[in-house]
Amino acid sequence: FFKGGFAKYEQERSRADIEGSTSKLSAHLRIGTLSPNELYYKIEGSNLDYNDRKTFSRRLVWRDLAYFHLFAFPDMRDVSIRKHYDNIEWCSKEEEEKRFDAWKKGQTGFPLVDSGMRELYTTGWMTQSVRMVVASFLVEYLRVNWVKGCEWFHYTLVDADSAINPMMWQNAGRSGIDQWNFVMSPVAASQDATGSYTRKWVPELSKLPNSILHKPWEAPAQVLQAAGVVLGETYPTRIISDLKGERAMSVGAVLEVRRQNQQFNSDRGYDLIQLPGGKQTVVFTKKEFRIDQQGVVIKEASQNKNSKGNSDSGGRGRKGKAAQKKLLRQKAAAKN
Repeated sequence: FFKGGFAKYEQERSRADIEGSTSKLSAHLRIGTLSPNELYYKIEGSNLDYNDRKTFSRRLVWRDLAYFHLFAFPDMRDVSIRKHYDNIEWCSKEEEEKRFDAWKKGQTGFPLVDSGMRELYTTGWMTQSVRMVVASFLVEYLRVNWVKGCEWFHYTLVDADSAINPMMWQNAGRSGIDQWNFVMSPVAASQDATGSYTRKWVPELSKLPNSILHKPWEAPAQVLQAAGVVLGETYPTRIISDLKGERAMSVGAVLEVRRQNQQFNSDRGYDLIQLPGGKQTVVFTKKEFRIDQQGVVIKEASQNKNSKGNSDSGGRGRKGKAAQKKLLRQKAAAKN
């Protein structure tokens, strides 16, 4: 990997269709055949500039962050760090089992998701970008409890780790320290721009053109026929068809549990969690989940107006940091 893929990692790490785009060293780190110290100094001793190796380095640091989380929250494998999120309403029990079973078997009718899940069960591994796609799909669109996904990953992954795996699933499930500030599309498929990944793991769609490979339900009948695809027979129909509607219900479930637990809501709409010592602290909360003390979603314009003082978010992200720098420049100019 260090002879070839490492130099291209920063640009290609999200590509499941490019061989060698990731190191696949996670299993060795997990079972101890590779020391994280050795890997760290290998990275630092490379000839690459910081910007060309920063993400790879950060992911090694995130590994230790996961262990810190597990130390602080030893039950994080199946108990939400934002404990009130354990009461989130998922889809109905029978429907949840149906959706979860299709997801596990790579039979959801969404080719990129199915490719990832089939690769996982066959090899015990998939690249991080695809793990995020399938996790986001399970929680945000199928509305299945993240604990189920976490357990399935732990059962199937060769690099299954009791700290790293739950940290990812907690964040995907919105209940972790660092909620994912994004939702991965199960259709856009930037992780498989050439289509080779999907054609490998979902060969029944291999003859479809790239334009509709990841969304075969949009293909004209003659195109499906020419490719030998019969939806519902040779390949499953979509287990859900209204992505927007399912996502709206997912967001609504989080908002409802937050409204019912105002004791864990800061005065600016951010979640509060309890640390092991009993102290409460603010954690990042996505804009769409931020509510006021009456349970009303805080609109961005209103929030910006009220955030001229201290911010619970601490200037999170590039926009926050840019605003802080601008404020400092303005203060310096005023002094001059």
